[in-house]
Amino acid sequence: MQDLLARQGASLKQRNRRHGRVENREYWWVEADEEMRMYLERELGWPQVRWYGWVKRQRKRLRSGEWSEEEVVWIYGGKKEATPRQLSQWARGHWEIENCVFWVLDVTYQEDRSHARKIGGLLHAIRCMAINVIRCQGFRYVPDGRRSASARSDRGLAWLSAY
Repeated sequence: MQDLLARQGASLKQRNRRHGRVENREYWWVEADEEMRMYLERELGWPQVRWYGWVKRQRKRLRSGEWSEEEVVWIYGGKKEATPRQLSQWARGHWEIENCVFWVLDVTYQEDRSHARKIGGLLHAIRCMAINVIRCQGFRYVPDGRRSASARSDRGLAWLSAY
């Protein structure tokens, strides 16, 4: 499939320079015909596939000059009509959940290092609620919100009582 898509040329190309790296992305999207939909449903159990494609990412870290390359296959089976540009935005936005929630829980709250087994679920729920409250207060970075709340003890309680 990748050879076929590569010969067609990319549906969309993007270039970004942020977070200490340069990233080039090329997206190839193909609308699934009836034969492909039936095949994917029969062989892989993926019903109603509408689009499939390939994303090629090349990243250069600015400090080290090191290049890395990654190729990923994407399949879209949503009910919404979509264009290749929307599909590319959704593929890029997929990592937003990882970066905005799970990474914060792992790094800021060190959740992966916690040995709390009996109350782990409750602590996780409290941490997620804290992230939501901090973000609702307009803080882009959770550590900044934590520092602001701890600097004035009345501030954290005021934030909670606002919701």
